Amino acid sequence: MSARYFEDYAPGHGCAAPRAVLDSDDSSWDALRVPSHWQLHGYGRPIYLNIAYPIPLDPPFVPDENETGDYRRTFDLPADWTGAPAVLRFEGVDSCAPVWLNGRRLGVTYGSRLPTEFDVGELLRPGRNVLAVRVHQFSAGTYLEDQDTWRLSGIFRDVSLLARPAGGIRDVFVHADYDADTGAGRLRVVTDAHAPVRIDIPALGIHDQSADGEFAFSSVRPWSAEDPQLYEAYLATAGERIRIGFRSIAVDEAGVLRVNGRRVVLRGVNRHEFDPDHGRTLSLEVMRRDVELMKQHNINAVRTAHSSGHVRVGPAA
Repeated sequence: MSARYFEDYAPGHGCAAPRAVLDSDDSSWDALRVPSHWQLHGYGRPIYLNIAYPIPLDPPFVPDENETGDYRRTFDLPADWTGAPAVLRFEGVDSCAPVWLNGRRLGVTYGSRLPTEFDVGELLRPGRNVLAVRVHQFSAGTYLEDQDTWRLSGIFRDVSLLARPAGGIRDVFVHADYDADTGAGRLRVVTDAHAPVRIDIPALGIHDQSADGEFAFSSVRPWSAEDPQLYEAYLATAGERIRIGFRSIAVDEAGVLRVNGRRVVLRGVNRHEFDPDHGRTLSLEVMRRDVELMKQHNINAVRTAHSSGHVRVGPAA
């Protein structure tokens, strides 16, 4: 992305005109890798505090002198693009950011450690498209993020544009339960889709059945941290593939935590999603190395200190 760092006086009040218009000249801007923090590329400076705030306490307001970065990215779509449904997804932006696509304001991201999605299918067009993002260092959300950590700004996690097929699956939640006494498994799938959803689980003998309702299996291999058995399931309208695992987690009458009927003693750690060179921008290799290191030391519980980690930490595990 092209990017420009500056101080935006009175952010949100329009005192500095957004460089989101399609004909804005960004030829003099610097190139900044996304994802990253601008403080680690020579703009501004990192701030480290614990429970103290780096700004005067006046929630939900922040000072007018607010470090700000403008980002612009152009991308091309095929000439035969037909305006299919599409989602623009930001995995993490610190601290807040209004977003424009082709000159149209989409909204504002808040909550820097959580994903934000915008429905953009109708705004995309064949050929050249322009995405513009203005990131403010401080916002109302800053008052909820006073944990012991570095204050680093920018688009620090992935940005993706996802084309979705008409009638595709918008969301899916799989409830997979395991009976430790009998070895049986039960499965319930909840989907959000405009069209009926079919399911295939070849290893369990399920072939092209409706995903609605419950499925019962007399014997399944349970998932555990030591033996993470997963089954591949295919959900289809336009074709999606997920992996499912059967397990049960319960606290018995004696107050003992049991996974798949077995007593589990938690050996936990705090995991700060942080890299000494790249801040909160972590590669998949670093995430995987963290998981492998924890497994080598028999860690079976993780507190994501002090906020949600990247969504890819799950697949890395």
